[in-house]
Amino acid sequence: MRKFLLECLRYAVPLLTCGLILSSGSYHQAVAQVSPAAGWPHLKYAIYFTSRDIDSLLADSGRFKKTMDYFAPVKATHVYLEGAGRGDVDVALLKKTAERFRAMGIRVSGAMVPAGRQGPLVYHDQEDLEALAQRMRSLARIFDDIILDDWLFTTATDPQSVEDRGNQSWADYRTKLILEQSKKYIIDPAKEVNPNVKVIIKYPNWYESHRGNGYDVYTEDLQFDKMAVGIETRNRMIHDQHIPIYSGYIFQKWWPGVDPKKWVGSWLDNYDMKGDYNDYNAQVWQAVLAQTPEIILWCAGELSPTNPSSDVYPHFTQLLPEFDRVAGLLKGESYGVPIHLPYGSTGEYNIFGYLGMAGIPLAPVAKFPTGSRNAIFTLHSVSEGSLGRDTLLAQEMLDRLRDGKDVFLTWGLWKKLGKSEFRNTLSLVPNSDGSVSSDQFRIREGWFREDLIKSDKPYSFPAIKTTTWPDARAAAVVRDDYDYGILFHVQYLKGNIFVLNMPDNSYDLLRLPEQVLNILRRSFMEELGVVLEGPGGVGMYLFGDKPEGPQSKLGQYVLYNMSDQTASMKLRFIRKIPVSGWKELVRGRDLSVEQDTTYVRFGGPIISSVSIVLKPFEIEVVQGP
Repeated sequence: MRKFLLECLRYAVPLLTCGLILSSGSYHQAVAQVSPAAGWPHLKYAIYFTSRDIDSLLADSGRFKKTMDYFAPVKATHVYLEGAGRGDVDVALLKKTAERFRAMGIRVSGAMVPAGRQGPLVYHDQEDLEALAQRMRSLARIFDDIILDDWLFTTATDPQSVEDRGNQSWADYRTKLILEQSKKYIIDPAKEVNPNVKVIIKYPNWYESHRGNGYDVYTEDLQFDKMAVGIETRNRMIHDQHIPIYSGYIFQKWWPGVDPKKWVGSWLDNYDMKGDYNDYNAQVWQAVLAQTPEIILWCAGELSPTNPSSDVYPHFTQLLPEFDRVAGLLKGESYGVPIHLPYGSTGEYNIFGYLGMAGIPLAPVAKFPTGSRNAIFTLHSVSEGSLGRDTLLAQEMLDRLRDGKDVFLTWGLWKKLGKSEFRNTLSLVPNSDGSVSSDQFRIREGWFREDLIKSDKPYSFPAIKTTTWPDARAAAVVRDDYDYGILFHVQYLKGNIFVLNMPDNSYDLLRLPEQVLNILRRSFMEELGVVLEGPGGVGMYLFGDKPEGPQSKLGQYVLYNMSDQTASMKLRFIRKIPVSGWKELVRGRDLSVEQDTTYVRFGGPIISSVSIVLKPFEIEVVQGP
């Protein structure tokens, strides 16, 4: 919503309208054959020009040249040109601008902000809807692709909207309404004048509010021709959405899953990001690591020198060669721990982002995961908004346990399943409620080793007391009167149950002592074949073939430090691995392997580790031999 004021200013800028009406057969005039623009070897970039940008940065040949000289380092191969958000689209200006780009060998697409006179659309305002349909017809006469900025949503609560909703929830009413109206006033008008046009829906980053404001990722992906993912994590701490960086990666791996062939790219922006160049570049890294088809830069005006937030642009251009180089180094598909996130679901706010920034590589799946050794379940799995809500979730999770597989779930979900067999998996002290705060933690590894760890400050958690037997606290926050569980681990049926108690401040998960985080990450050793050890704030992205056993081939391990502190990390393997041939590919360094044989005499495995140090916001690609 931060863009709202900017959009209002944009719409207030009058554009020339020539009244030119083109016949339905004239939107494709022949243009001279030119070589496509030379882009980067491994990445594709597109630049988005708002209608205001077109007027101020591209309207004449002099400004056009100056603007494209400024953006030359990006090596963009694609641009989006936005039609006016008010009044008629200036067809002549857009056609002239498009021809200039095509003459440079740059692909050109159209764009539209589907907003009304008061901002978010009121879908019974016929004047707004007819104006939107007319703008789509005009754009379709010029372009074969039209992307929609993320303003399809509605927040209308006027008397007619309340009456029309009836007994439905806002989510059910709005998602159905927008599906119907977007087809009638956006898709159909465009295809009337250009049957070949592809209309692209771009989703906003505020996923947890999608259905409540009308977005339905699953059904809209089927209805629209193509889709784009909004990363837009911006400044992770001070922007009002507070979206952790790794969520941007999850969005890209999750939403295109409906139909991966429709995914055109990932949209990021620098709105209100003055001085936040690390956070801006972090958005780019998430796009690179998700192996996006294209990185869409919104927008030219925000990145231009007159805008205060454009100070991120020089830092971005400095890293362009490294972005491309790393993209070329990535081998194979990414993999991670399946996390069950049905489309349309809501749960613990962006918990997948925090888990990823805690060093757990994730692979979001909309369907219940059955084949993996372990899988993560949150309140998203049973939310009222889940499309095809799984009312048998507890039974399916118990079936996993009967098959000898593990489940990892949040405390919030465990409580939600309290009427099922799961109520018997933990033995709780009655009347455990409220919060507990302490700067001391206890971790347990097996029966013979317990460590007491002091943190730099107290951290607050929901107070969960379990009885002494069966003991389940793999990690706990310690106070004089009790050890309150953070991570519970119990064997049940033929598998293992892990229950995570998130801190009251979700970001504190990343600040916990690294020994506590290491215990948390080890829940997934059998699933991944490797765990990351060290402080929080470092993400691990895995590429290659997912390991299927102790002799599995070693792959690629990408580590990205998303914190402001230097991080000393280890890749930990519970097996013997080759001691030579390990490379860090970004900076061309050889890496050493340490082997711990402490547990061999007790019949245990060799523990091997590869150490690496990352500076703040540094990325490393570790290649196994």
